[in-house]
Amino acid sequence: MTQLHLANAWGVIQEGLACEAFPGAAVGVASSNEVLFLKAGGFSRIEPSQRPMHQDDVFDLASLTKPMATAAALLRLVHLGRLSLNEPVSAYIKEWRRPGLSHITIRHLLTHTSGLPAWFPLYTKAANQDEVLTQISKLGLVYETGSRVEYSCLGFIVLGILVERVSGLTLSTACKELVFSPLGMKETAYLPLETLKVDPERLVFNEADNLVEKSMIQRAGFSFSNWQEGYRVGTPNDGNACYAMEGISGNAGLFSTARDLLIFGQAWLNSLSGRKKEFLSPSLAWAAVSNHTPGLNSARGLGWMLFRDTLITQEEMSLPPSMIPYLTPPPYLTPSPRSSGELLSKKAFGHTGSTGTSLWIDPEKDLVMTLLTNRLHTKTKMDLNTIRARFHNAVITDLGL
Repeated sequence: MTQLHLANAWGVIQEGLACEAFPGAAVGVASSNEVLFLKAGGFSRIEPSQRPMHQDDVFDLASLTKPMATAAALLRLVHLGRLSLNEPVSAYIKEWRRPGLSHITIRHLLTHTSGLPAWFPLYTKAANQDEVLTQISKLGLVYETGSRVEYSCLGFIVLGILVERVSGLTLSTACKELVFSPLGMKETAYLPLETLKVDPERLVFNEADNLVEKSMIQRAGFSFSNWQEGYRVGTPNDGNACYAMEGISGNAGLFSTARDLLIFGQAWLNSLSGRKKEFLSPSLAWAAVSNHTPGLNSARGLGWMLFRDTLITQEEMSLPPSMIPYLTPPPYLTPSPRSSGELLSKKAFGHTGSTGTSLWIDPEKDLVMTLLTNRLHTKTKMDLNTIRARFHNAVITDLGL
């Protein structure tokens, strides 16, 4: 590994630690064939006792599950000739063979244009997959399919179930066999204490007692009494993934390390360039990171956010309109820089996770960048996108790109 210094980029992380935006962070930068920078700082936990963060610590990736597990598994199934993107979801999920849902395609769900709401506390009414599908179906659509982008965790929960129906495997096994094992991602999995036998000391702490989720359902007028108390390392912070889907869901639940995220990003760079075609063909990889929502309020690929150098506005923020009534007032409604920063190429793509994780990939600059933090494990709530943007900009300038 060529360990570069990247002083400005690491300085951004140190400043984030100093202002308590997050207790700890693990960051990585790689080209298509080499890890350039891998470093950790701060603490993986500060309660009940401090533990320093290490490069190989395991993070709850939250919504990075969407592109890294669910979307990647679906694209692999397309690569293998098992399905096509324009097929209706109802071809595989019989529960959707009904008016109002039967027209929705796999592509609609991957691009967040299906019409489904952003979020709903499914666990207040459902405790298994069949009940989850029933509840999502009952919610109906909140906008006309294809008319706008509204980031939907519910849509990716459905996609995770679709992966199981097509592959004949559990989502956890399907992602391992289709994505993680072929790429050599040995420390990426759902429920890592069970599947990977990870040392619990390597698991990074998030919030205790599901405080964010409790606030959301209280504002939405729901109740739930089966909360897991304290710090729940090894289980997802996301309520629907944890309580309705038993830890394995298409929207959240994946755990991984900074190094494995770099491996995943390198696979995309090599597929896009055609240097290695086993994971995804170049045509399919480019299709996945092309804009499928031109003229709409946000640029989306197949499971990916696409690069734009403008502010995130209230309309197109990652917490969409149908979710805002459940949340607290500003800073959620305050425009902020995009997590990518402004210096990546127009071909860059990436994603973030609510626990404080992010991954950005730039095929033009042959670059992968991951920034993993435990931002929920602190009482200081800051806009992490500002720090992400500054970090990515600093990586570019440190590398002289």
